[in-house]
Amino acid sequence: MTRNSGLTRFTVIDGGGTGRSVHDRIAVPEAPCLSPPELAADMAELFALGLVQDLRAEALLDPHCAVRIDGATRFTMHELLCELRNLSWFDGARAVCPVDESQTGRDSAALRRALRCNGDGQLTLHSLFRGGVALRGGGPVLSALWDADHVVARSHCSTDDWPSEAAPMSEWERWCAEHSSAGLCLPLGAVRGATQDPSLGDRAMSLHQTQAARPFHNAALAALARGAEMAAGLPVPGLWTGPRLFSLMAEAESLARRFARVQASRPDRMPRPAVTAAQMTVWLAQEEGRHGRRADAYRAAAEELAGAAPNLLHWVSRANRARRGPQRFAASLFLPLAGPERQHLTPSDLASHAIVAGALATLIKAVFDTSPRMQLQAVGDSGPATALEDQVDRLAANVALMRCVTGGYFPAENIQDLRLGQAIALHLLRDRMEADNRSARLAFRDYDGRSLQVQAHPRRFGRGLAELRCDAVPIAWPQEAGHPAAHLTAVS
Repeated sequence: MTRNSGLTRFTVIDGGGTGRSVHDRIAVPEAPCLSPPELAADMAELFALGLVQDLRAEALLDPHCAVRIDGATRFTMHELLCELRNLSWFDGARAVCPVDESQTGRDSAALRRALRCNGDGQLTLHSLFRGGVALRGGGPVLSALWDADHVVARSHCSTDDWPSEAAPMSEWERWCAEHSSAGLCLPLGAVRGATQDPSLGDRAMSLHQTQAARPFHNAALAALARGAEMAAGLPVPGLWTGPRLFSLMAEAESLARRFARVQASRPDRMPRPAVTAAQMTVWLAQEEGRHGRRADAYRAAAEELAGAAPNLLHWVSRANRARRGPQRFAASLFLPLAGPERQHLTPSDLASHAIVAGALATLIKAVFDTSPRMQLQAVGDSGPATALEDQVDRLAANVALMRCVTGGYFPAENIQDLRLGQAIALHLLRDRMEADNRSARLAFRDYDGRSLQVQAHPRRFGRGLAELRCDAVPIAWPQEAGHPAAHLTAVS
């Protein structure tokens, strides 16, 4: 209230209506704490991917497909599956969940197991290598968007330096070319290189040289070029456009990289699979005592692998001899199971890839119209039309799977990182929709196969209110950090 004298007697306190930043709103999840049965299962999956890395992804679904390790050792995909199913974690009749974890930890462990099994709780070739995503039709089929990924320029642009949301699409195309080497490439159906149907190992090696956001930038640019529409529940067609989507994607990528750096520096981070594999090798040789954090759990996992999947360990040992030369240990379980051309690949190359993939795939699924009528057909491609939502899910799953092929990350880490990226995208959408202060609705499937909706409601002043629903039931926003202080504080 201001009098004629100009003296201000009262002022309005906005209470921080703009809210906290998206970065402060998201809590960094704790590192997965694997029980011995789950650790044995994760290591077994890494060993299996190392053994089949010279196959194409589609060949992994053929139970009769044979893998030859050396002149005297071979196995089929069916035999490999039987070895994995002998483990207690993959045995539906006696699946073991940790008893010393919180309810949240038990729920997370149950989810991680369910993502590897079919609807009947059984491990199959179609459900095993799905990259931590509940894919329609099972895996490990590669996404058409992976084959459509291409390079148009060298990247030389800072991650945190991108055009404004109001910039024209031409500015965003230029930024994508400079930042991630992504761009339009016509005809859209003829972008594959000379190497047709590369192996899993070749694809994993190429991912190490791929900017994390590039496949998703290429996918979004191609969808816009083919006339893909925005989601029907978004208000005012001119408000949600290509530049806004790319602005959200740029911010999500920046946040994902920041969270990846935080995770990499945490003291409770899981040791790398190569370290665990080396420890298992010496433990099984009885050359090392029980020392270090959670040493008993890791030794129990090694003993379960030796007892339940002896053939798998035999194949891994033979593969190490074939690719590394004579070995000192009878059970030689070193990772990665690769030749000299791939052994130099370091896990740090892919530290942020799964979080970036989880975030950008979620934004594409949410903002574009992914209803069944929106089937995208590439120019010059006579094959079936592409269901955008399914293909984006597969692209994120492919990125996560390839992190495991080179033995750099546990499957449990992929599952967590994809969902952290999804949380980043959801909070960014929440922030934009509340700032718009308009009625809006977005709907898409999450990585667990659930139907999510983001519903925004306008208010007469300030920001709107956005809520998250799962199958029409309100749920809490994922990874939301607690408020640092009370909303109202009494002062004297």
